[in-house]
Amino acid sequence: MNIKHWLFLRGLGREQGHWGDFIQRCEIQLGWHCHCLDLPGFGSEHQRPSPTRISEIRHDLQQRLPEPLKANTPFGVVALSLGGMVALDWLATTPEQIAKIIFINTSTGDCPLFQRLRFAALPTALSALLAPHEHQRERAALKMVSNHHANDPALLQAWYKISTTQAIKKINVLRQLFAAARYRAPPELSGASQLLISSRADRMVSYQCSEYLAAKYRWPLVLHSSAGHDLPIDDPAWLVEVFKRNA
Repeated sequence: MNIKHWLFLRGLGREQGHWGDFIQRCEIQLGWHCHCLDLPGFGSEHQRPSPTRISEIRHDLQQRLPEPLKANTPFGVVALSLGGMVALDWLATTPEQIAKIIFINTSTGDCPLFQRLRFAALPTALSALLAPHEHQRERAALKMVSNHHANDPALLQAWYKISTTQAIKKINVLRQLFAAARYRAPPELSGASQLLISSRADRMVSYQCSEYLAAKYRWPLVLHSSAGHDLPIDDPAWLVEVFKRNA
């Protein structure tokens, strides 16, 4: 299937600016028409409250679909982390809009708690959530999600700039966490096979969550050996090649 239009969804407490140059890579190397939507409460939507249900986040996005996606249904979705839960709910409720979903390091509430948030990541996660200053929060977040660029000063500065331009409200992060904790994977999903991609070395969310979804829905799973949770930051070239072979 030759899918030209793709929607990119970010995860917990993140916005489209956190994709870095990954979107441009997909456009240039794959010839895709890429579209981003920020989840309610973040990025362009930072002044709004984040819903406490994944289904409400999904519905909000559907109401804000860019015109090119409305005109090119079905379209593809690239969904990272919590964005993957939104994409799962989308597939379960309105599958006719979706041509293909590529899930990256996602999980659901029916995975064991310490696979969804690894025990070793708890101190860093709390540090990020409770940090009194944006720079400290973004440093903790970067250390938690990246294995290859955890100490990259340029990337940290870029993330800090994003956080000061469109301020992240802690209450919205907590509301997203509540929504994620309540979301369960649909019992069954029909239609074409989707693709799961995960990082064995993810220090935030265990790759076993992706293994669980792969077994549940009989979807293919591709594993990276060393990248962290934010795979598009840690190894964008590898990820684009996986897209090229599987999308």
